[in-house]
Amino acid sequence: MNLWVQSKLGLFAGILALATVAPSAALAQQGYPDKPIRLVTPFPPGGAADTLARALAKSLSEAHGATVVVENRAGAGGTIGTASVAKAAPDGYTLLLGNVSTLATAPSLYTKLTYDPLKDFTPLTLVGRSPLVFAVNPGVKANNLKELIAAATAQPGALDYGSSGAGSITHLTGELLNVNTKGAMVHVPYKGSAPVVMAMVSGELDMGVTQVAEMLQQYRAKQVRALAITGNQRLSAIPEVPTAAEAGVTGLDATTWYAVVAPQGLPQPVIDKLQPMLVKALDNPDMKKRFAEEGLILESSTPEALQDLMRSDIPKWAEVVKRAGVKLD
Repeated sequence: MNLWVQSKLGLFAGILALATVAPSAALAQQGYPDKPIRLVTPFPPGGAADTLARALAKSLSEAHGATVVVENRAGAGGTIGTASVAKAAPDGYTLLLGNVSTLATAPSLYTKLTYDPLKDFTPLTLVGRSPLVFAVNPGVKANNLKELIAAATAQPGALDYGSSGAGSITHLTGELLNVNTKGAMVHVPYKGSAPVVMAMVSGELDMGVTQVAEMLQQYRAKQVRALAITGNQRLSAIPEVPTAAEAGVTGLDATTWYAVVAPQGLPQPVIDKLQPMLVKALDNPDMKKRFAEEGLILESSTPEALQDLMRSDIPKWAEVVKRAGVKLD
């Protein structure tokens, strides 16, 4: 057999192999999902992210008949579970419910981060936004945010504020507020938001920065006072509490947002099928009402809008991290 014939036969074999593989891959994508989808939440069970992940999994199952299994992979501020999804196969069967911490603040907090939020994931949709609340214990003599800032500025170091941990979004949001006091308030990191709320109730802590749901019970019992929330609109859960901007303090447009992403390289046919599935699952009136009552506004988006949000938030929080001098490794 001469070289010309051999080369033609080799070319034919290659074309035949491609023709065999391509339809099978296409068929696999057309049948998606034909096995359980794993939704990884990089935080422990029982928290806000876990509650949201389980509600989303349930809504996906009810709306599309898909089997969605929530997997908690906590550790290192959510970066361990997030990194595991970055390394997973891009087939649509491993998804991440990430948030502002894992997808926006982590790059500036961890010098040894093993993933890049913009390069290692396929954005699918925003899931929701949760404004943060500035609350104080009843003994603090400030009726609004401007009075609190004035009191802190008048006596540097006399007032403190608590967060759910160094480098957390509550810590960094507290630092945004502290810009207005020229750093007069002392940061006290706790291990989670529940201890922050309890410290305010007991009078151990002057102010706490938390998600609304985490202090709602104590607020309604008048054990803490809410001075203002971040974001640009009031919440139906606590409609009487003004936004920071309404209270006369600018620069506090900070929210905890949640989003679903997949490993980078997700095929476009899977994106085209999965993204509308997620949007429909989020457009569930009962689920929207439930989370609105807890201060979380469910909100979907296009993949492009989510990518833009991440691109804008990463440098924004990097500046705050630098100013606060925080490093977590």
